[in-house]
Amino acid sequence: MDLEALRLAEAFFARKPEALPSVRAFLPGALERWPETEIVTQKSQVGLRDPRPYCALTAPGKRVKGRPVPGALLSLFLPRPLEAECLLLAVEAYPGRFTNHLILPEDPADFPEGLWDWTAEARRFRCGRD
Repeated sequence: MDLEALRLAEAFFARKPEALPSVRAFLPGALERWPETEIVTQKSQVGLRDPRPYCALTAPGKRVKGRPVPGALLSLFLPRPLEAECLLLAVEAYPGRFTNHLILPEDPADFPEGLWDWTAEARRFRCGRD
């Protein structure tokens, strides 16, 4: 596990401490499932790639009316829009490629049931890997 990459990702979320519990659960969970995954911290997001990007985490922005303040926002790159309660928005960024923006709860115990299946689907779709 790349501890320096995890440290940089945590530093990215330093100004949004409400996001840290979900980030601290999601990133190691992804690396445990897919050890080849690389965590890349950029100016606006923390991305996961293997070798292509298949999802990204961003800090919560403004409060969305009727939605809880998220722990973090997870964007999954999929061939379809998701139908999930935690879905904030699905955008067809390119024909046949949807960016699904999900609200991750602050408490990792409350992660949606299909989260790891959706993440695996995004990885298969973008990277061609199981």
